Amino acid sequence: MNFDKSCPVPIPPLLNDPEIELYTDEPVFDPDIHLSMTEPDFIVLRDGFQHVPKAPQLCQPVAANGDSQLAYTGPFRLLSDEGYRVLRMILEREMAHRQCDDRHPAMIRLSGYRSKWIQDFNRCPRILEHLSNLTGDIRLLPTTLQSSYSHVNIGYAGGPNIDSYHCDSVPYVLILLACDMTNTVGGELQLIERDPKDALNLIEQYKGQVPNEYIRTIDYLGQNSCVFMQGSRIVHRVKGIHSCTEPRITVVNSYMSTNPFAAESTRYDTFRHEKPAALEYTLHKTWRANAKILDLAVGGHGWPTNDQVIERLSMAIDELSQCRDILTNTTSDKIGYYDEKKQKMAYYDTPAVALKDTEN
Repeated sequence: MNFDKSCPVPIPPLLNDPEIELYTDEPVFDPDIHLSMTEPDFIVLRDGFQHVPKAPQLCQPVAANGDSQLAYTGPFRLLSDEGYRVLRMILEREMAHRQCDDRHPAMIRLSGYRSKWIQDFNRCPRILEHLSNLTGDIRLLPTTLQSSYSHVNIGYAGGPNIDSYHCDSVPYVLILLACDMTNTVGGELQLIERDPKDALNLIEQYKGQVPNEYIRTIDYLGQNSCVFMQGSRIVHRVKGIHSCTEPRITVVNSYMSTNPFAAESTRYDTFRHEKPAALEYTLHKTWRANAKILDLAVGGHGWPTNDQVIERLSMAIDELSQCRDILTNTTSDKIGYYDEKKQKMAYYDTPAVALKDTEN
């Protein structure tokens, strides 16, 4: 019994941390004002990483595991000039919340708890529809991990890689360039066009210095342009900056399939040191469990047999049991990243720390 795409799937709820106040001096997100969406000239498929001129249309419905053909897109625009101006205004204020960890020399998290504009930007139905069309066959929702709404990566001249080789801990990501890189040397987003296991083997074989013949460098259209990719299925990194006239800033929005039977690509371990992580991940697994039963109840299926009802109930129980086991460290969903200094895979063993204003 395949997932019925016409089944109404609830959008994950917004959380309110009583210790974090929403900004009150920002405009209301208005898609008529803040969006000016364009199409990429091409997309790249996971099968052989072949380039095609537009999103593929499948002759068969989505597979039960919810896989998409999409690897990544060419660059395109999402925000209007005014939307980009508002985003930059919010980012300037968010710089007070910069932090770093062993993987990221500078980043910003939890913007989705401080900004209503950021919340609406990540949850905008028009954007969801636009990005869904780019997958060719997958309907998308914002990630259940609100702390990952508009995650920000920041790179400064002379620093290490802005991000290490890794696969994302959320299924799909939209990466928006929020700076002018005209005079920047370095800072390239690079992908390895291989199955993740093969890509990691290459990284280990060459001790992080993978030859250019295996690497695809992603070009943007300049500031306020973006690319969309199935980041959980592609190993990628962002190189360090040799010189620049302003910091390299990217804003990363995260998405997932409405199909609760899609292979699980949302990870707890990557974010486990953050205060919201346990509740957000529990809501995620609860969402998957609920959506699996909801599909049986209101999808376009015939009346289910007792065995089918029990099967869905078992699926829901499995989701919640896995959540409990991960939260209690009985099992783990860690995927880690490649630490070029140590020349081996590393994991998120220590929490992020705040960056001081003098630290670039």
